Amino acid sequence: MKTKPSGNMLLDIAGLIGSRLMLVVFGFGTGIITARLLGPHDRGLFTLLLMLPQTLVTFAKMGVAQANVYYVRRARVPVSTVASNSLVLCLVVSAVLFVACYFGGQWLIAPFVDGAPSSYVWLPLVLIPFLLIESYFMAILQAVEAFGAYNLQSIYKAVLSFVGIVTAVLVLDGRLWAALMSQVTVLAATNLWLLVQVYQVAPFGLRWDGAVGRGTLNFGAKSYVQTLAAHLHYRIDLYLIALLLNPEQVAFYSIAVNMTNPILQIPDAIGTVIFPKLAGSSDESAHERTAVTCRHTLFATLVAAIVYAGIGSQVMVLFYGQRYAPAVPPMFMMLPGIIMISLYQILTRNFTSRNRQQVNIIAAGVALGVNVTANLILIPRFGIVGAALSTAVSYTLAALILLTVFVRESGGSVRNTVLVGADDLARYPRLLMAAGARFRGAGSSAK
Repeated sequence: MKTKPSGNMLLDIAGLIGSRLMLVVFGFGTGIITARLLGPHDRGLFTLLLMLPQTLVTFAKMGVAQANVYYVRRARVPVSTVASNSLVLCLVVSAVLFVACYFGGQWLIAPFVDGAPSSYVWLPLVLIPFLLIESYFMAILQAVEAFGAYNLQSIYKAVLSFVGIVTAVLVLDGRLWAALMSQVTVLAATNLWLLVQVYQVAPFGLRWDGAVGRGTLNFGAKSYVQTLAAHLHYRIDLYLIALLLNPEQVAFYSIAVNMTNPILQIPDAIGTVIFPKLAGSSDESAHERTAVTCRHTLFATLVAAIVYAGIGSQVMVLFYGQRYAPAVPPMFMMLPGIIMISLYQILTRNFTSRNRQQVNIIAAGVALGVNVTANLILIPRFGIVGAALSTAVSYTLAALILLTVFVRESGGSVRNTVLVGADDLARYPRLLMAAGARFRGAGSSAK
């Protein structure tokens, strides 16, 4: 398959939302199977052992993915150069992390996976280079707008992970090592496929361009701070609930968060598609695109949240059972914050595309500080509902900070950025019909 841009934004967004929802569905299925067949102890170890390399990679990505999109689209660096540098960085960073784990494993790894055999601990660390490849090279597909291959990578990973888990726990009698090995195998296979897709776009090798590499790391450092703050903002609630309440409340809150994930796929998919377009545009054009995208994304997320407010409790009880009913109130409390995240997701792309990550850093830092402070005050008084309220308030604040700066720098208006007009609404039926026609056309040509 020759990887190439699809050339249709609506089709790209629809494909991304579809692939992300498949990830949610297959992830849910995988969770049920591992919970039932591995048992609580091994299921807990399975989660922790897979989280370990993911956490290490989160701290080691260095913002390179965002830098790859920027350098391909705005700096016009050849894709082969960006890909070659990314491959070298993957190998170097992986080697550093593995050495660090080898010598610091007693205090870095062991405390989190007490009870796991040492061989089990080292197995998932093999995932580190593949997780880095996934981050860096998926960004390259995003940069060249090859969203067909981008979506297929996500779909293949979701389906094969599910099949691998089913095979491991059923055929091999629910053994933990088999479940871990299945995930290592799947990630290795899907990321080799990913490398092939990028190689079709631009052949690459073990070559290092010093000037581009220094620029990538410098740009990435600014994105890295914002990404790290955003990651902590997303997870800090769970840590504080565990500290101030109990594991049962952590379970309820995590389920509430998971239940809102389908709504988050809307702004995330739109942001993924729009980012390379913004990076390849002039500032004036980027501002115009951003304002249009913001108001349509905010409207779509609002509609989804309203629908969810009507059916969310029934869906949660259906999936998880009546004993998880305490997760319903915090889920509803999160919805206003989820709506504002849609605005935040698009605006952060605008500032990153223009190398203005310092604005994102300020917004993310302020939001993180407010979230932590509010959690410490509200969780002891209102439990997990207080945590959800803290999240909603902090995300709203972050979005408002970005909106204020964006309006000032673009010379636009708040109304034009956040509110759809009559003309926008009138266009929706035509856009949906055009997207349907393109989708049918794409399906016919693929046969």
